[in-house]
Amino acid sequence: MLGPSIVRRVAVAALVALVAMAGGAKAQDGRAGEPKLSLSLHGGQMTTNGIDEVFYPNKTDFTDAYFGGVIFGYEVPLSDPRFAVGAEVQLNHHFGQDTFQELVLPVTIRYSPARPWPVMLDSFAFGLGLSHTTETPLLEVVKRGESQRTLVYFSLETAFSVGEGDDDIFFRLHHRSDGYGLFAADSGSNAFAVGWRHGF
Repeated sequence: MLGPSIVRRVAVAALVALVAMAGGAKAQDGRAGEPKLSLSLHGGQMTTNGIDEVFYPNKTDFTDAYFGGVIFGYEVPLSDPRFAVGAEVQLNHHFGQDTFQELVLPVTIRYSPARPWPVMLDSFAFGLGLSHTTETPLLEVVKRGESQRTLVYFSLETAFSVGEGDDDIFFRLHHRSDGYGLFAADSGSNAFAVGWRHGF
């Protein structure tokens, strides 16, 4: 199991990588793209599915485990304005089958189509980082036989514009796992979430 010091080091390394990427995100005229801050509220329901089953609707097995939380985001556009890199801080509260809190620290990359179809489609995003919980999730132990508080996290997101401002509604896969052996416990979990994001 990774200790708090390792978690902090990985988080700092991710932020340093983000700053380096943002430093290279210069428009052709030499000016950096406009950074964007965001605040999101989201909630989701856990499944008992593995990652190989989670995208098959006829196999999705939702369980009595839920979470809700807040996400603070920061993104900087790259030289191609359709792409942006960023970072998030997620604070989630899990309830239902189990009760604990979760801190998630991912680095993100976002793609915004120039001519989306349908027109309300805003972007697709991928996040990769760490998830750290205050207790070992019972759902993961019951499903896989073991787990641990810190695991790899990734998210897949599709977002849709709302109104004329910087608000959108997004749908996400919320995934925790051992990262193909990066962590000692062969475990993980998947959830589907929906959220609302406001950009500043």
